[in-house]
Amino acid sequence: MDSVGCNMLPTLVERKTLIQTALGEYPLDLLIENVQVVNVYTGKVEPGAIGIQGGRIVTSYAKGYRAKNIIDGGDRYAVPGFFDTHVHIDSTLVTPENLSYLIVPHGTTTMLVDPMEIANVAGLDGFKVFQSSREHLPYHIFWEVSSRVPTAPGLETTGGELGLEEVREILHWPETVSLGELDPSKVLGMSDKHLLKVEAAQMLGKICNGHAVGRVGRELAAYACGGLSDDHECVDYAEALTRLQLGMAVLVREG
Repeated sequence: MDSVGCNMLPTLVERKTLIQTALGEYPLDLLIENVQVVNVYTGKVEPGAIGIQGGRIVTSYAKGYRAKNIIDGGDRYAVPGFFDTHVHIDSTLVTPENLSYLIVPHGTTTMLVDPMEIANVAGLDGFKVFQSSREHLPYHIFWEVSSRVPTAPGLETTGGELGLEEVREILHWPETVSLGELDPSKVLGMSDKHLLKVEAAQMLGKICNGHAVGRVGRELAAYACGGLSDDHECVDYAEALTRLQLGMAVLVREG
């Protein structure tokens, strides 16, 4: 499996090569001809040809470009890689490496992962084990740092804990994009240690994921005031609309 780094931006040399390739000065590494391009920006499906240089797409309309290798797409649909915006990867009961055989062939290329279960068992050390595993995966992993570890203090016996300092450390990782789902009881109960985690994330320009199961009206407004940016627990249109009205993003999921 090829390594996928956390820094998805091209280097200066790579960017210049992409520009020169787009101008036709260099041949493409790979040209995939005869595909139906699903353009998510225009909302149209159009005939196209995908030109690739250095593992990056130069253009989806590469007809007439020179190429070192050419593949016939067989008039299949070509879509951008799917982006799973919330998953507890440890709940799949397979390693991140083995998970790749299940998701990549079906088009998922990026996952936002909250490894809450492994954090509850092994704390920061467990999180770091997952961090090291991402270096040799054929898909991208970015972290939603678990915000409530242990999940139910006093009701469970866990081996790990992510306090404010541990959360701050993980938030500073370039692969971390957000503070993971924070349930309403911690926000409406005005728990200092949890609200300080929200503050730590926002100070670094990172969002805070919501988990507002069944919350409406004043409770939902108060939850949004706690700094939560989105919610993936809507069960119907009305719940989704109330979150959008408060400026929260809605993640639609199945399961």
